[in-house]
Parts: sequence; C-alpha cells; structure tokens
Amino acid sequence: MSIKQSLYLNFDLEVFNTDELNEARNAARKSDGALYCWKTTGNSNWLEKGLSVSDVLGIVVLPQGLPTQIDMLDDEEESDA
Repeated sequence: MSIKQSLYLNFDLEVFNTDELNEARNAARKSDGALYCWKTTGNSNWLEKGLSVSDVLGIVVLPQGLPTQIDMLDDEEESDA
C-alpha cells in the first residue's frame, strides 16, 4: 500500500529581477537548471516553471525534474498598529 506524503525542501537560490532575464537564462544554462517565476498575488506565493509576465516578483533557477508549480509560504498578515 502506498501513502501520499508532502516533502519540503530548502534551497539557497538567487532571485533575479524581472529585468535580469538574460542573467537568469545564463545561470540556468550553466547549471542545467530550469527557470521558474516567483509569482505572487495577495498574500500567496508560489514558483511556476517557465516564464510569465503577470504577477511575477522575480525569476529563480531550480534543478530539472521538479513540479510545474511549487507552493511557497504565504506572506504573514500585517497587524494594524
């Protein structure tokens, strides 16, 4: 019998600004990695494989073979002071 289990990984990664696409592509080429967009809307954050123009905070390079979408921690609600 198989079970479904969540796996959480920590990566130290460089976040490229959206105007640094060429640098991100070069880094992906050198490391045989894949480009992911760090997407955000509201308090939600996730990495999405490939390039996109909407809701993108930055671009990161991850190893090949990871899922198309990777959930990240959501932003914490700011308390009204």
